Amino acid sequence: MPNGTAPPGTMTVADQLDIIIDDIDNTISGKYPFTLRDLLENPDDYSDIPEVGKEIDKLKKDIESYFENKKAEAAEQLNKYKEDALKATRLADKLEMVVKEKANSQKKPYVTPLFFVRKEDEDEVLFVDNYDASFDQLIDELAKRSMFVVNASMPIESYKVGRWVFVGENKNRAIYVFFPLNPVGLFDVAKDQITLALDGIKLDLESGAAEEEK
Repeated sequence: MPNGTAPPGTMTVADQLDIIIDDIDNTISGKYPFTLRDLLENPDDYSDIPEVGKEIDKLKKDIESYFENKKAEAAEQLNKYKEDALKATRLADKLEMVVKEKANSQKKPYVTPLFFVRKEDEDEVLFVDNYDASFDQLIDELAKRSMFVVNASMPIESYKVGRWVFVGENKNRAIYVFFPLNPVGLFDVAKDQITLALDGIKLDLESGAAEEEK
């Protein structure tokens, strides 16, 4: 499923997680009998390391420190994120009024469902980060050609991600407001994913070692 807040080509969370893993490996280089990446991708290669569980616990502490430092360094980026997120929210509020007005003028239903399931890969999506008068005509034309209009906007923290889908008989067309990624939120997601993976690897390796000792 495509990223609903950023245009195609924008670096995904998975891409950024990949970069973070490499950065952690650079930070801990030579400290452990494994790299984080290799441990995550080939854990069975380290089943013979004595007390591998303790090594993983030490690694987790280093990873915790890594993310604490990164979050402290991201203060300026966080301020920029808040500015951009507020700008995106204001744009979403503006577009919501325009889209609703155009849908009403074209006598097309404007709905805000709890969920909206569709094949997003087949939609034609326009990503926007500003508004000018030309959008009035565009939105009016989209509403005119649609059967109904779906407000698929969603909240993120105290902000709003603006998304509207103009549902047609053969093709859906959508307008998405570009919304920035929270740099600190990304660190939290990355830390949780890496820690969870390491906990699972530790459990598997220690269980395997216990079985061999029987």
